[in-house]
Amino acid sequence: MEEEDIQVKKSTLRREIEALLEQKGLVLESGITAVDLDSKESHRFEDYEHLMAFLKGRKGRWYITTPGLRSVKKSR
Repeated sequence: MEEEDIQVKKSTLRREIEALLEQKGLVLESGITAVDLDSKESHRFEDYEHLMAFLKGRKGRWYITTPGLRSVKKSR
């Protein structure tokens, strides 16, 4: 099996999973969030590199989230 075929299958599977999640009212959350645990300030980044550049030299206790799922209310 060629690399391109594998990528097509992964892409198709991803679309199917995302469609099923959407039917259940869940969406994939993109990006990474950093939350200062002391001040409760939060910042959102599209990739880890930008997050690390932001945190460089900052003090405090930071919580870093990973991309995940979030629930959305469906309008009827």
